[in-house]
This record gives sequence, C-alpha cells and structure tokens, in this order.
Amino acid sequence: MKQHFINELDSLRTQITAQGELAERAIHNAIQAFSTGDTELARRVMAHDEIIDREEIRLEEECLKVLALYQPVAGDLRTVISCIKINTALERIGDFGSHIAERAIMVAELPILPEQEVFDFSPMEVLTMGMLHDTLHAIQHSDLLLAHKVIDRDDAMDAMRSEHRAHARAAILRCPAAVEYYVSCIGLARDLERIADLATDICRQLIYLRTGCITRHKSA
Repeated sequence: MKQHFINELDSLRTQITAQGELAERAIHNAIQAFSTGDTELARRVMAHDEIIDREEIRLEEECLKVLALYQPVAGDLRTVISCIKINTALERIGDFGSHIAERAIMVAELPILPEQEVFDFSPMEVLTMGMLHDTLHAIQHSDLLLAHKVIDRDDAMDAMRSEHRAHARAAILRCPAAVEYYVSCIGLARDLERIADLATDICRQLIYLRTGCITRHKSA
C-alpha cells in the first residue's frame, strides 16, 4: 500500500509539472500576441485555456481520490494539499494568459501609435517569465533555494508595475486620444504582476510542503 501511495504522489508531481508547462506556454504566447498584434495567436491562447481548465479539474479529482483512498497524515497530507493549491494557482495563471490574449485582440484593433509612444514591456516580461520558469523548476526538483529566489524577486515586480502605471497615466494626459491603449497597458502590467504573485504563492507553498513552515504572512 505504501509503495502504491508513493507512486500516486510521484504521478501527481509529474502531472502538476505538465500543467505548469501549459500555463507557462500560455503566458509566453499571450505576451507575444500583445507585443506583435498577432490576433490569431491570441485566439489560440484563449482556446487553449479550456485545456488548462479541464486539467485543473482532473488533477483536483486525482488529489481527492488519493486523500480518500490512502488517508495520508503529516508530511504526506501536506504533499496532497499542496498539490491541490499549486494546481489551482497554475489554473489561475492560465486564466491570466487568456486575459492578456483578450487585451491583445483589443489593442490590435486600435489605431497605430508612433513608435515612441508604444510601451516596452520586455523587462517586465523577462522578469515574469523568469519567475514562472524558476517556479516550475522548483516544483519539479523540490528546489527550496530557487523557491526563495523567486520570492525575493516579487518586490522588483511590484516596483515595475508601479512604474508602468505612472508612465501610463502620464501618457494619457499627454495623448488622451490613445487612452484605450494606455488603459490596456495598465491592465497588462497588473496581469503580469499577478502572475508573479501566483508564482510567489506557489513557492511559499513549496516551502511549506518541505518544511511545514508557513511563510505567506512573513517577509521573505
């Protein structure tokens, strides 16, 4: 029975990693669609979100089945509960990919702005994707050091979002005719910051899984 349970936990970890890769790809493609105006790619991201949603439901059912069948305690119970929470967070990350894709379609239909008025989201994109990628690596390899490094980058992401918001507000005053574009930029910055928050939450959950220490109400 114990070996069967271990095999079930290994399978859950593998499936969680695969779900994370789906969410990561969705975010990458959604940002690319926003930056390039590729509405076809944006629509594929939105359609792809249904796959992530179905996987989230299936994985939750797998976790509940393990709880009912094996009735784990202590560290084993933490593992299953953590899988449920991480699975939910990954599905929410996938949802943000769909949100960004919707913004991409809306922005693509707006009048073209002079190049100097177009926002450069590449630094924020690099930070977001780096945090998400490292989070998935930390999940796969139970790497607590990397999890802490992801948490440490969250403040930088918050600062970037505040900077983009301030720039967008100034741009609206400077060029009110482009208000829809700048409001979309504010929304994109908020979405990227929330993705980073979810990556941070997952890393805190990984630390709890391995150590039993709850860090979400403490500074990193």
